Amino acid sequence: MSALQSHIERPGDTLYVCATSRLAQTLRTIPPSDDCRVWRTPRTLTLGQWFADLGNEALIAGLDDLPHPLDSFSEGLLWEQVIASSLNDAAQLFDLGGMASAAAEALALQRNWMLPDTGAELSSEGGLFLRWRDAFLDRCKEIDSLDLGGWNERVISLLEKGFFSIPGRLKVVGFDRTTPMENRLFAALAARGSVVEFCPPSSVGKRVLHDDAVSAEVGQASAVSLADSDAECAAVVAWAIEQMAQGPGRSIGIVAPDLASVREKLHHLLDDALVPESLRPGAGDQPRPFNFSLGHNLAEQPLIRVALDLLSVATSRGAIEQRRLSGVLLAGGWSAADSEADERARLDASMRQDLSCFTSGHALLQLAERLAQQGHELCPLTVAALRGLLEIASSGPHRRHASEWADHFRACLGAAGWPGERPLSSPEFQARAAFADVLDNLAALDALLGPIGATEAVRRLNQICRQRIFQPETRGNPNIQILGVLESAGLSFDALWVMGMNDDTWPPAPRPNPLLPATVQREAGSARSSAEVEFDFARRVHSRLLHAAPEITFSYALADGNKIRRPSPLLEGMAQIVSHYAYPQTLANQLASANSGACEAVDDTLAPPVAAGEVVGGGSSLLQAQAICPAWAFYQYRLGAKALNEPVEGFNPADRGTLVHATLEAFWTEVTSSNALRSLNSDERAAAISRAAIAGIAQFEKSSHQTLSSRIREIEAKRLERILGLWLEIEAKRTVPFTVVAREERRVIRVADIAVNVVIDRIDELADGRRIVLDYKTGASIDIKNWASQRITQPQVPIYAALAGEDVSAIAFAKVQLDKPAFVGVAEDSDMLPGVPGVGDDKQRLFPPAAYPSWTSVIQHWEARLEAIAQEIKDGHAPVLFADEKELQYCDVLPLLRLPEYRRLHAQSGSSAP
Repeated sequence: MSALQSHIERPGDTLYVCATSRLAQTLRTIPPSDDCRVWRTPRTLTLGQWFADLGNEALIAGLDDLPHPLDSFSEGLLWEQVIASSLNDAAQLFDLGGMASAAAEALALQRNWMLPDTGAELSSEGGLFLRWRDAFLDRCKEIDSLDLGGWNERVISLLEKGFFSIPGRLKVVGFDRTTPMENRLFAALAARGSVVEFCPPSSVGKRVLHDDAVSAEVGQASAVSLADSDAECAAVVAWAIEQMAQGPGRSIGIVAPDLASVREKLHHLLDDALVPESLRPGAGDQPRPFNFSLGHNLAEQPLIRVALDLLSVATSRGAIEQRRLSGVLLAGGWSAADSEADERARLDASMRQDLSCFTSGHALLQLAERLAQQGHELCPLTVAALRGLLEIASSGPHRRHASEWADHFRACLGAAGWPGERPLSSPEFQARAAFADVLDNLAALDALLGPIGATEAVRRLNQICRQRIFQPETRGNPNIQILGVLESAGLSFDALWVMGMNDDTWPPAPRPNPLLPATVQREAGSARSSAEVEFDFARRVHSRLLHAAPEITFSYALADGNKIRRPSPLLEGMAQIVSHYAYPQTLANQLASANSGACEAVDDTLAPPVAAGEVVGGGSSLLQAQAICPAWAFYQYRLGAKALNEPVEGFNPADRGTLVHATLEAFWTEVTSSNALRSLNSDERAAAISRAAIAGIAQFEKSSHQTLSSRIREIEAKRLERILGLWLEIEAKRTVPFTVVAREERRVIRVADIAVNVVIDRIDELADGRRIVLDYKTGASIDIKNWASQRITQPQVPIYAALAGEDVSAIAFAKVQLDKPAFVGVAEDSDMLPGVPGVGDDKQRLFPPAAYPSWTSVIQHWEARLEAIAQEIKDGHAPVLFADEKELQYCDVLPLLRLPEYRRLHAQSGSSAP
């Protein structure tokens, strides 16, 4: 300990204690004078950095009187445990994280502002906090640690007792205000003989390095109002570009009180205007002429997000949402993400199609194996990495200490091939290093957490990453600095714009800590304690900003949506100017300007004709899409564009329709005719329905590669039995006997020499040989009016009737549903199906007798119209043309139709949209 009872450093040694690390770094790069070429780098540190150095000095000297300082995460975790213990079983009803943050802030306020306990015990919140605080400090003693504020107090006490080496001279730089604890430190240093000097907040830049630091001159300030926040951001970026054009070495500052709310907007505009090449794939790491003081939390970094998602998927004990697994599969940063990107996408499409909404990594591996057995091996390196990840993740004990989990997670990520096969960019390299530190932080939690499970370990790792702010090191010296008001302390610029100067933002609203008496906080003047304190603080910052540049522009928004906004009272009396800054030239603007000559007109309504031997898939859906919108048919069935399946929890409408189809197929396989149906008594019919439902579910499980739970199987069987029972009552009303001759029959029918695959749900044959074609519909929307139109948009049944070469005398949709089941269609005679009129029936309005005097004329109409639609496909007729936009509801390629552009073009030309 005697080794620390140290001395004052050389009188010439000066320590610059800076308010921010940015200011400390900036001062180290500023020459003392303009003509200076070589200079001694000044010693610049924040208080936290200097205290950390003193802590290292104590550690080396073996000082026992200085416990280990808790980092912010460990402190919050300890507060959570203390609060949860006090709440007992009710803890799960509260936001422990929020309560821990409030308690940690309350203790920090007490220490930094030397707030007394007086009055705290008089309120329920205050008394509760005092009990929490005592328990917290007891736990700190047990693990030989201290909260950061308490640790700082201990360091100051040691300084007061003569420990540690102290600087001969200490200059306090960039502080808009100091706390009583900081003043105690400065007094202790002065008492030991150190010369303590306070630089005025308005003393910026290299002035603070002079022995006679003086304030900078007040700049010329003006205020400008913009329509809203978007317009304000655009004006700021346009101004910054204009400032950069005045000289390559200009220092440009942009300050915002609420930087987080405008950061992404400003970044996008600056990138678009100044670094358009960064939009190219793989070029996101381009050096930028701007820098933000506000980083993102580490968990938001793509490389780290991938690592956390991999660990989350690997350690999940139950089923997980498919979208999470899809995100991991498609993400870069692990295994062969680049070389197998296309195959990963195909495996993802198969997963969406074949696996349920809640699935697992093991189910994905089984799917990959099944595809490989079918001759479609996809991304073998990725599959091997996933298998290795899952094997390692499931090995070992279920509960371990945090340090063991940290090692285990490193092994898991190594097996997964994280961080991937390509070289890392500089920000990615730094993010990986930061993540290694985070794993070390997790490993240090053994004493606080004890043995925990994998899910808890991953959750804690996520929390640490979200709390860790990551800001990659800036490359070079960017001209434009975008800062919060605190980070701008002590900095100087050639030009400065301070945005967001509205009265609801600046001064900040007071926010006294709810666990401490408000009167005690106000009397001490602690941060955020009252409107008066915040106004005084904002006034100090405002004064400092007025000295930070020769020209300062303050801006504010006039509105936020329908809300009218007002300027900050600190702008009162300031010269108001009108903004002349145009919206910055984005890459799209530049390209449009560069190609502003005469445009070439291209007819995009014609696609290449179908070549000889070309196979056009899609079946009846191809003709349906062509009839609704020719471009739809071209994009989806000739170019192969297709929407990805969106898995849903439980059965989607298509699944339920498939189950009904399979159940009806099973029933009519056993009960093959109307006579067989009538011969069944009620019990026999119920038994046959039950057998059909069971068979339908089994068929669905086999085709979809799913295994339903017994409960789901039971519920679905009851639903199917009810639907089928109601439907058979409709079938029993048929007066003409029939025999079911085909169920789910697949046929290839040629339409204008295009092979069309059709699936006919059911074909009934009457005693005279005529046939009835049925198509099951389980949805509510059924339209047969199009059968009499020029464009048949529901062609699946008319195709068979007109072109299969069989004696079809009726076609109908069978509405197999709980609500109003019925046949909907048209027949040669009115008695063939219940509720289906014959062509010659007086009540029939679909096919007017004048135009369609007989059933043959209806068949001829269908044949002619279907042949015409198929011929359009052969000719390459593919305009974006449709009768009703509602018919595009199920269009897979809707984005390719560019409907907003077509509406705009037609509006400009004065015609109606297609």
